[in-house]
Amino acid sequence: MIFSEQGSFLIMHRVFCTDIPDTGGYAVPDSREAEHLFKVLRARDGEFVEILDGKGCRAQAVVENKRLLVTAKEVIPEPEEKLHLCCALPRKQKLDQLLKQAAELGVWSIRPVRCMRSVAEGGPRERWDLLLREACKQSGNPFLPVVEKEEKLPDALKKLQQENIKIYYGSITPLEHGGGSASAKAVVIGPEGGFAPEELQMMEKCDAQPLNLGPYVLRLETAAVCALAVLRKLSAVLILLFTVFIAGCSCSDDNAALLTKGKSLLESGDAAGARECFRKAIAKNPEDPNGYIALAKVCDENLDEPLEAIYAYEMYLKVVPPNADGRVEAENAIVTLRNNAVKKFGAAPVSSVSDVEFQALKEECETLRATVSSAKAQLENQIRIANQLRKQLRERK
Repeated sequence: MIFSEQGSFLIMHRVFCTDIPDTGGYAVPDSREAEHLFKVLRARDGEFVEILDGKGCRAQAVVENKRLLVTAKEVIPEPEEKLHLCCALPRKQKLDQLLKQAAELGVWSIRPVRCMRSVAEGGPRERWDLLLREACKQSGNPFLPVVEKEEKLPDALKKLQQENIKIYYGSITPLEHGGGSASAKAVVIGPEGGFAPEELQMMEKCDAQPLNLGPYVLRLETAAVCALAVLRKLSAVLILLFTVFIAGCSCSDDNAALLTKGKSLLESGDAAGARECFRKAIAKNPEDPNGYIALAKVCDENLDEPLEAIYAYEMYLKVVPPNADGRVEAENAIVTLRNNAVKKFGAAPVSSVSDVEFQALKEECETLRATVSSAKAQLENQIRIANQLRKQLRERK
């Protein structure tokens, strides 16, 4: 939940809406944004919401009967200095983090480039757009970065020159970076294996300037965020520490520590405490299957909470590799839990239980016979917990 002071009241949530009406009109966000605002964040009448369109327009609105009445609207001028990120694609999880950090830093466009040593392939652009939107909502950036199609490095450099954009590239060469007065700057970040010698010569011919990011070789995603921050004339040392902390160690280290703590609590008999640790581990790193399988087992074997166990098992199957040893065990556990739920609650079998289906399950369970009211209460409590976990996962994305 975001709290930022806007005038005389607090904005609790932000949403995207491609067409923001004038003051007095009702904004209509798309179905995904509306569902997230009213079902997940549970926005209520009288609450204030900030609306972004990703094109520089920002509005304040108040919730009225699940509608957004615009009370104020402003147009933010485009930044005088626009930053462009030309970057070889890292692998999926690292790319997710990079996209969000680039949006938080206010990058104007993201231009994937294919270098001689590139390995990773791009993913679905719809997911990229979702991640960038979430980052803009979190940070308040009114300009949604433009994502262009992937190009080979020579073609990308030629296009930057045609657009009169000053080009920089990440380097450990001990040179001072030149801020300059260019109205548009682009930083080119190579793949994990670095630029090939031919590519460095190519950039020199384009008058690209080395951008010193410190004396050490950085990971791709760290170098990208650090370079953007350096171009914004921030302290290189401070940003280096920040990006190493954010992109390098905080996610994985905290995630592993939480899993270890959860297992220790489970061994000592505190299953509820272990569950909370596993939930936090998932929120720290939604791509790690270890968090989901640990949560599934503690809910299944120790807490008798079948719906959250089914949810965790299914999320585990989504992120674990196809040939993982635990897939068969998870699939069998889901079948057993469903069958037990049918016997316990007298409900019809459910073909699939996933994060987007929990609301439908809740509505279905509310129609069960009055004689199983105690079972209904327990089931609704499990769904509420699962929705909270889903909210944390969406915020991470």
